[in-house]
Parts: sequence; structure tokens; C-alpha cells
Amino acid sequence: MIRQIDPNDPRLKGCPGQPLLLAMIQGLAKTAGPGLRREVWLALAPDGAPAGAVCRTETGLWATADPAFAPEAAAFLAALGDLPGMADGEIARLLPGGWEPRRVLEYQGPPPEEQALCVPSCMGLADCNVGAGAVRPEDRDALYAELHLRVRRGAAQVVLVPDHRGQPVAGAANLLGKEGAAIGFLACRRDRQGRGYGTAALLAAVLAAMDQGKRPLLACREELAAFYTSRGFVPAGAVWEKGGA
Repeated sequence: MIRQIDPNDPRLKGCPGQPLLLAMIQGLAKTAGPGLRREVWLALAPDGAPAGAVCRTETGLWATADPAFAPEAAAFLAALGDLPGMADGEIARLLPGGWEPRRVLEYQGPPPEEQALCVPSCMGLADCNVGAGAVRPEDRDALYAELHLRVRRGAAQVVLVPDHRGQPVAGAANLLGKEGAAIGFLACRRDRQGRGYGTAALLAAVLAAMDQGKRPLLACREELAAFYTSRGFVPAGAVWEKGGA
């Protein structure tokens, strides 16, 4: 069965599933609060043990489960509606089309060296994403609000790398789960690309995750995998993603 739970339910921390997706669901659950859609469900085995988790926010959903519970989880996601999001392969293959594979990678290189960073700023990271073309200018404030919420609730870390003038030009954010840290929003301004700033931001996010005792994880398209594997990441499975309209 699938039951809605309080986002602070301790069973969520012991839930099985795809490590990257678990980190994302656990991190998003920390951002729950009045006036926000942060709904969390657990798939429960007959003995009541957690067998999977689903999270729905204002912008999409995330789901992972033990393979034996994938059909039930997929049926539940279908009932929630045609929403963008991310799911493990066992669930995604049972859903209508539009889901695309994403390589999951985990950092296994040596601990990165510390480097000079800007003061963490959610607005600075939002600006880097706009400057990289990863986010539309009209969506900048919405990204800032989401990043600020995550950081304020202790669910995320932001890192920013400065250029030679001390201006933030690249950055990333970690969404923190119980054991994993999902690295996202990695971006470098277009006019600063090709100079190592993106790599510096990536490795700063890795170090920040490791300092928290978390596994640095990320999902990427196949054509970007070489960028990460050349910087200490190794394959760690796959997830499936469905974009918005």
C-alpha cells in the first residue's frame, strides 16, 4: 500500500530505493511547511516496513521503490497526473511515454582541494544559471525562492566560485539527503566558460558534500557524462526524467 506521511516521518530515512532519488526526496521533505506543496508518501510492505517513496512539489514529482513495489508506485504516479519529474527505471518503464534516461554518477576521486569561494548566495547562483542560459530570466526569482527555501530549511548547500575580480561566475547546489547529496544547478556564465570555473564549482560542491559525510551524486544526459567522469565521477546506475510542457 501507499500512504501519505508527515515529511518528518523517520521511516523516510530508512527507505530503500535509488540513492540519488532518495537524497532528492529526503532533501525536499525537509522544505515542507505551511503554504507549500511538499507531499510525501511511502510504499509500505505488508509488515509495515518502507519499500519506496514518492514526493510531489509545486513543480513535479520524484519516485523510487523496491522493484517488487514498482507496479503499485507507477499506478500511484499515474493517478497523481501527467507531471514532470524523475523516477527509477522500474517505475518509469510502466508509465506513459516521455521519460528519458539520465546517467547517475557518484564522485569517487580524491577529496578536492579547498579553494577561494564567494559568500554563499542563492541569488548569485540563480544569476549564474541565467547567465549560463540554463534558466530563463523570467524564472530567475522562482529559482531564487526555491534555493533560499532549501538553504533556510537546512536541506541544501550553495557554492559560488569567483573570477579574478571576485565576482561570482559559477556555482552549484547540493540537495542533502540522509546519506547522499544530489548536486544540481551547476552553471557557469557563458562569458566565463572554458576557463575552469565550472569545474571549480563542481568540485567545491563535491567537497561540501563530503564535509557533511554525504555521497556526492548527480544525474546527467549521456552527452555530458564524459565531463564528469574525467573529473572523478563513476557510473552509479540511472534514473528516468520527464520534462515539463
